Amino acid sequence: MQRTKFATLFRLWHWLMAFSVFGLLFTVLLRETFLNKKEVAAILTEKLATFGVTLSSEQAITVAKAIRAPMWEWHYIFAIVLGLSIALRIYLMATKEAQMPLLKLLQAEGMQEKMKTGVHLLLCLTIALLTLTGAFYYFKGALGFEKETVHWVKEVHEFLLQPLLLFVTLHIVGVIRHEMTTKEAIVSRMIHGDEVQ
Repeated sequence: MQRTKFATLFRLWHWLMAFSVFGLLFTVLLRETFLNKKEVAAILTEKLATFGVTLSSEQAITVAKAIRAPMWEWHYIFAIVLGLSIALRIYLMATKEAQMPLLKLLQAEGMQEKMKTGVHLLLCLTIALLTLTGAFYYFKGALGFEKETVHWVKEVHEFLLQPLLLFVTLHIVGVIRHEMTTKEAIVSRMIHGDEVQ
């Protein structure tokens, strides 16, 4: 059975999406570990004290935030790439070069196919919500909102990280399982688009 190859634009969308999602996850990992502002502030306070320099907790946090500022710049860059990849996906769906995830789920036959397309749909929805909440929070000033009045948007944005990690993991596990149990070479086709007989 001949499998249609993934179009170049579709593959570009997929890898742009993957690149941006993993980049965003990496910056969040840095935020929670090596560049955690409270831990960096504690290290600064402790080490500077050995030189006779005293910092208040507020000053230490201010310096810690300045140290991790470049990380946030990368977070925003990855977010822009993610936004562009979403726009590309919308274009692909509008031109019928990619199917809408919900439509694909409704047309799926068999429990395994429904589960696969269901996870993909949930992944797409989570990424869309992350993008919307992130953009809304980033542009809150331009939109006329105070930081305090839209703090809940930040909370939702941060909460969505958990389902994102779950669905990304399920997607990767599903691809690996599919690759090992079929001869479709889906990973190879997603990389260079060769047709598989």
